Amino acid sequence: MDPRERRSSPRQPIKLAAQIDAGSGEAWPCQIADFCAEGMFIRYSGETSGKIERAFAGGSVTELVVRFRGLEGNRRYELHVSPVRRIDGAMGVHFTRPDSDAFNAMLQLCGSSGDQSRSSLRAPSERVQFVLHQCAKTVTRFIEPLMDACFVQTVDALRVTAQKAPNDQLANELMDASGQIQGRQRVLWHYMSRSLESPLKPEPKGAPGSVLSVVDKNEFEDWLAIRVMVTRADTQYRGDLLQLKLRLDKLGIANRTGHHNPLGPALVCEAFHNALAQLKVSREVEKVCLKTFEQTVIKQLEPLYRELNNILIRHGVLPDLDLSRYLSEQAPARKEPPTEVLKPEPETPLEKPQPEASESKPGQTARGLKNRVAGEFRGYARAAQTAFATVRNLLTTLQASRVENGEATPEPFAANARPLSQGELHRELQELQLRAAAPEEPAVPLRDRVVEKIRETGDTRLNAEQQDTLDVVDRFFRSVVDSPKLSDYAQSRMRQLEVPVLKVVMRDPEFFEDQDSPVRGVMNRLAQLGVKGGRLNPVVQRRVDELIHRIATEFEQDTGVFEQTVGELDTLIDRQNLVYRRNVERVTAAAEGAQKVAESKTAVASALESKLAGRKVPRALVSLLDGGWRDLLSLTWIRQGPDSQLWQDYLAVIDSLMAFAEDPDSSINLPELLRLIQDGLASISSNHMPSSQIRDELKQFLVRRPDKAPEMVEMPAVSGVRPDKQVLSEREQRSLQRWINRAQQLRTGDWLRDQTKAEDPQYIRLVWIARGFSRFVFVNHQGMRVVELELEALARQMRKGIIVPDNQYDRPLVDESIDRMVRNVYDQLSWASTHDELTRLLNRREFERMLEQQLARREDSRTLLQLDLRGFRLLNDTAGYQAGDETLKRVAEVICRHVGDGMPVARPGGNEFAMLVPEEQGPEIAKALLEAIADEPFEYGGRCYTLNANVGLAPELPALISAEKWLKAAEQALNSARDKGPGRFSIYTLDADDQARQEQIAARVAGLSNPDEERMLLRCQKIIPLHGSTRMGAQYEILISMYDDSGQLITGQDFVRMAERYDRMQAVDRWVVGHMLDWLRDQSPDPRHVGGVCINLSGYSLNDQSLLEFIYEKLSEKDAPIERLWFELTEASAIHDLQSVADFMLEMKELGCRFCLGNFGSGPSSFQFMRSLPVDLIKIDSAFTGQLAANQTDQAMVRSMVDMAHYMEREVIASQVESREVLDMLRQLGVDYAQGFVVEKPRLLTSLV
Repeated sequence: MDPRERRSSPRQPIKLAAQIDAGSGEAWPCQIADFCAEGMFIRYSGETSGKIERAFAGGSVTELVVRFRGLEGNRRYELHVSPVRRIDGAMGVHFTRPDSDAFNAMLQLCGSSGDQSRSSLRAPSERVQFVLHQCAKTVTRFIEPLMDACFVQTVDALRVTAQKAPNDQLANELMDASGQIQGRQRVLWHYMSRSLESPLKPEPKGAPGSVLSVVDKNEFEDWLAIRVMVTRADTQYRGDLLQLKLRLDKLGIANRTGHHNPLGPALVCEAFHNALAQLKVSREVEKVCLKTFEQTVIKQLEPLYRELNNILIRHGVLPDLDLSRYLSEQAPARKEPPTEVLKPEPETPLEKPQPEASESKPGQTARGLKNRVAGEFRGYARAAQTAFATVRNLLTTLQASRVENGEATPEPFAANARPLSQGELHRELQELQLRAAAPEEPAVPLRDRVVEKIRETGDTRLNAEQQDTLDVVDRFFRSVVDSPKLSDYAQSRMRQLEVPVLKVVMRDPEFFEDQDSPVRGVMNRLAQLGVKGGRLNPVVQRRVDELIHRIATEFEQDTGVFEQTVGELDTLIDRQNLVYRRNVERVTAAAEGAQKVAESKTAVASALESKLAGRKVPRALVSLLDGGWRDLLSLTWIRQGPDSQLWQDYLAVIDSLMAFAEDPDSSINLPELLRLIQDGLASISSNHMPSSQIRDELKQFLVRRPDKAPEMVEMPAVSGVRPDKQVLSEREQRSLQRWINRAQQLRTGDWLRDQTKAEDPQYIRLVWIARGFSRFVFVNHQGMRVVELELEALARQMRKGIIVPDNQYDRPLVDESIDRMVRNVYDQLSWASTHDELTRLLNRREFERMLEQQLARREDSRTLLQLDLRGFRLLNDTAGYQAGDETLKRVAEVICRHVGDGMPVARPGGNEFAMLVPEEQGPEIAKALLEAIADEPFEYGGRCYTLNANVGLAPELPALISAEKWLKAAEQALNSARDKGPGRFSIYTLDADDQARQEQIAARVAGLSNPDEERMLLRCQKIIPLHGSTRMGAQYEILISMYDDSGQLITGQDFVRMAERYDRMQAVDRWVVGHMLDWLRDQSPDPRHVGGVCINLSGYSLNDQSLLEFIYEKLSEKDAPIERLWFELTEASAIHDLQSVADFMLEMKELGCRFCLGNFGSGPSSFQFMRSLPVDLIKIDSAFTGQLAANQTDQAMVRSMVDMAHYMEREVIASQVESREVLDMLRQLGVDYAQGFVVEKPRLLTSLV
């Protein structure tokens, strides 16, 4: 073999357009497919192949010249080569005169190509690649006649199945499919052959085992059917396939196809499945096709694998392979317990090569296989939800919403501009990157800079995909610099990385998911060094500037410069951390010392209290204590401890002096006593001598005449706290107990936000907690002490919201910024869906939510005003739509000027407006609005128009217990005002019958005491999964209501609203939880029909700590069926203490309970609730499902909510689904569960058993 064929360096794929010159002066087009340090592999067309063959036929051609243009396009490179091997349509060549400039140019071009796909099956040499192509052609030639027979038999099988179909619809589908397959056999074979001929290519997106964008039951069944078919074939041809795999391994092929054998049955099965997908047939049709395919093709493959082995043997690959040795080594595996066979493998990232698995055992059960592949499928489905995809989906939805409302973003490029190629875009970004290398560059948004740079070329533009990627990266960096953790310095350095990161994402959007990316590593480490509140050493800062400048000037496509920077930044961080740790050690040592001093003083005070309190004490002893003996005791306690002999000796001095005062004749060794006193005081005195006053008083006391009594003073008992302080502490203790508990849950290392200066909050870290949680010490980013608080003081600060724990502070900057970016985009979309684009006021749906919130809050009564413009239609028809729009904007401004700040104002539709105002100001504001609108001049086209209005007022009456009823009441009042004429208003009054009915309901609910004795009614409604990979099966939601005194049913909504208004909801929730636990335990409904039940918990009930304790205790009981009970949180906005509720939920989840966040999407705070509360599911607000099938805005919002929930690993429930069209649309949008009349109407709970 020619030694030049053995390449010592790896091949680099490139797909570069070039020309071949055989010395005749004529250049023929070709493509450089790949290259290495020794040579290249070149492809060309059949026409070029013929010309090359004729040139070589002459015998004079020994060297060829290959020409191509460089990255800039203005320089041509030449490579002199000689052929090593020629095959049909391609040749491998060897460099005869290596050119380093040309080689570097190819490296640059290779790196700039965004179209280069990652090969799934890599051949290490030209020879191996030739062998693989020969194998692929053999596969294609063998399969083609089998497929001809398969198509004929499939058409017949479809027709036979159609005759036996249970209904006409299915029969028609089968007959249509048979006609399609018969007429498109060549097209199907074309798609299939392309897959068979290209085993070296990676799997296309959407193929089994790849990332899935939409996951539903049909896809799962298709994928499972293919996997089962492949597994059966692997077992059938096990011996031949094992030989084939061993020989391919011997060739050194890098197999990243995701399959055990890249040329095995999976290649054929997936090729057929991908071809069949072009017809978009139904699941039933596919079943028939796959069954026929398995019988006519898959079961006839034995000769193929023997031939493939023979090809490899002819090329000298393991010709003497002894298969029995390998089979005998695997034999014991068959005797392993089944649990080993079915043991789930740990999840690994999809991009990484999978470890080789053993061949499927014949004894493996179909159920075991199904369980295993179902787990794999769910893994692929989870991977589908990525940050990049989520943001792009949300942006697409946002743009579609704006287009629908006539607010489309203007196109940044000329309509006739030519899209940039990847190479051209790379050049433009490289120039932009070099401009941004200077840190003093103004902070212009990335998107604006890139668009302006592209516009400079005049006739080019970004394509749609490039614009989407640019938009995502631009939003990402806006989120980065918005981080409260970054200093101004770090923000400016982050901006220098914008273009390099954009180039990375343009090539590989998985940057946002790749935790090991060196680019991500540089950003995270830069954030650590440039943290807000930190002080960067000037030397470190200069080094960071050098590193960032090097990235900005040197980075093109190779991320090696980032990898080097990561290592250097780690060194700088280690130095910074060392300084921090040393400072913290000093702070904690000082705090520990202060703690010991405080404890010693307490111990001394306690010892003196026990010996002297309430007794008369010699003044000399008091002077001794005040003159240093008390300090000596404290010092001895610290140094020697309370069990030391010296501590006992110093306390004995007090006992001796007290005994001598009471009896001068007591047996005391005065010389020894005086020596002990003198030595003790000397040890703490600067001149090693006790003070003269102490010596004189002791002398008078000890050397007095026996008949002279010593001077004595009363030593009162010491009270720990003053009486007034004690009363205050008890009151504080009761009000602060929740916050004291919260403070005691803090741990060293926790970060907290100090908002003493609200405009400039600081982050502090807890580094030391005193024993008994009496004191807390916090430091800044340098490790210097900044805050030190007693327990009660810290609890007060936490209650006021001045000091707030931040458990997200330690998150890496990139992760935090990605989440903030997703949230910001969702917030924009949420705003667009809740506001009127023209007037910027609330739309009807959001206003209804505000009304419901007002009714639930039960604070500060409001009046609802509904305003209708008179004369607007005439203005709109005569002055034009633009004038009409301008008029509505001006009227909106007039209304906002008259309505107080914080009061919701809406445009429900057309020329109507609605608002809430303080109840006592309702008539006054209505009158002022009518006068202001009548006085407002409207002039268009030289003509003046006069508008008037009518207003209907509806006060917040007890009978109006829902937004719907409140709005209807305001509408009635508005109709009355219209009847009175323009410029008038009317106030709604409740009629006698409605008043009596509502008073009866109110009295019934307000008097609710023991629900067991009341006429409570429990019903349930079914919740079904919409695809096969949900975490739960069919569930039931518990609905509650009751009968009034006349026997009429109070609806669930009216009952709940009244119960909340009269503070009876806690009692109701407590009863429902207890009753349902007893019911589940006693009735034990069949889990196949009743997988679990959902109980609603009101936000008001969650404010009751005793209710939470009751639920926890009930569900902690030994036989509590907690696995079948879960909770939906309604009215989350009513929760006072989110953190406390989140803690409760976490405790419950440890027991196995699940939680759902209800009314999701009904307000801008929904996302915050989903982030703050550890819920497993969200339930989309029913306002989005009513018109979902026909309303594109609702579809966009539901799609965005599903994307958000899946991104955060929550499942989604849709409620009040009342038509088949809506149910089908929910499936298309990726919703996981549905509930409503189309699924099942509510029924009595007792009917489930």
